[in-house]
This record gives sequence, C-alpha cells and structure tokens, in this order.
Amino acid sequence: MNRKQLERTFRWKISGEIKLFEQRILKMKKKEIFQVAYQIDTIICIYQVLKNMSACMEEETLKAGIAMPDILMFLYERWVTYEDAHMEDIQYCLNEEMAKILEHYGEKRAKEKGGVA
Repeated sequence: MNRKQLERTFRWKISGEIKLFEQRILKMKKKEIFQVAYQIDTIICIYQVLKNMSACMEEETLKAGIAMPDILMFLYERWVTYEDAHMEDIQYCLNEEMAKILEHYGEKRAKEKGGVA
C-alpha cells in the first residue's frame, strides 16, 4: 500500500470503530449513557484527533494503527491513566469567577443599603 492508501485505510478503520461505539452507546438506557458521558466525549475527541493526525503520521505508524484492534478504546484506556489538570483548571476558573460574583454581590448590597461600593 502507498502512503495515501494507508491513510485512507486508517481513517476507514477508526471511522468504523466510532460507528460501532456509537451503536453500542445508543443501545444503552438514558441513565447509563449519562454515566459514560466522559468516555463518549473522550473517545470522540480521540477519533477526531487521530483523523487529523493521520495526514502527518509515518507509514509505519499508520500500519501499526491499522493492525491494532479497537484502537480508540485502547487509547481511551491509556488516556484515563494520564494525569489530567482539567479539574484543577475548572477549580481555578470557578474560584476566580466566584470572587467576581462575590464582589458584584457586595457592590449590589451596598447600593441597596444606600452606601457606596
């Protein structure tokens, strides 16, 4: 296979995997789907990133990806073992925004009492 064929085959493979994943999810009850929302979002992101990366991947990497069974789930399982700063980022943002809300609330309360903020 030439480079373009490998890329197409890799994209076809991961597209098939994402479709099977979606079919499996759609058979779940609503509550179960809600419980795996992070997994759904992450696997979709992994799929999209791999699809974009495939244009730059080496031929051997494409071949390895094609040979790897259920690569999306494999990479998801690896991803969840990595340290993630996402929750710390959310907490930082919320602390900053709650401080602004508190400041705005204090100014509003002062105006209501006839004071100056």
